[in-house]
Amino acid sequence: MRTDPPATPARVRVRSVASRLKIAAGTFGLLWLTLAAQARLSPLVVLHYSADAKAPVGYFFNEDNDIVKDAIAPGASLEFRTSRWRRPDYYLQVSLPLASRDAVELKPPFSRVDIYIGADARITRTVIDTRFWARLGNA
Repeated sequence: MRTDPPATPARVRVRSVASRLKIAAGTFGLLWLTLAAQARLSPLVVLHYSADAKAPVGYFFNEDNDIVKDAIAPGASLEFRTSRWRRPDYYLQVSLPLASRDAVELKPPFSRVDIYIGADARITRTVIDTRFWARLGNA
């Protein structure tokens, strides 16, 4: 009957390091997956600007006094992820202050909001969806 030699401390140490690396890699993978899910499953606001428009239009995206000021090109769509855990007085406002002074103010609950801007730089329609899976966007 053949017996293997007893494990040397070096072999034990190698196994221990390998298992620690596997645990660290698994922990890192789960952390990454959690952060990716957090980012992808946050409520979504999408601005759609008509392709028939002639020039970009400036917009303000105000989420609880955290304001983004930028412009959107004709035919473009912009996605904004919003807070998942909102305060009781949370609000969100999208406005076109330099073009038409149109604005949309939103209060929860919403999962996905599509705001359509016409060729005349006016907000033509707003679609609010409260279904959880709607926030996945175009995935």
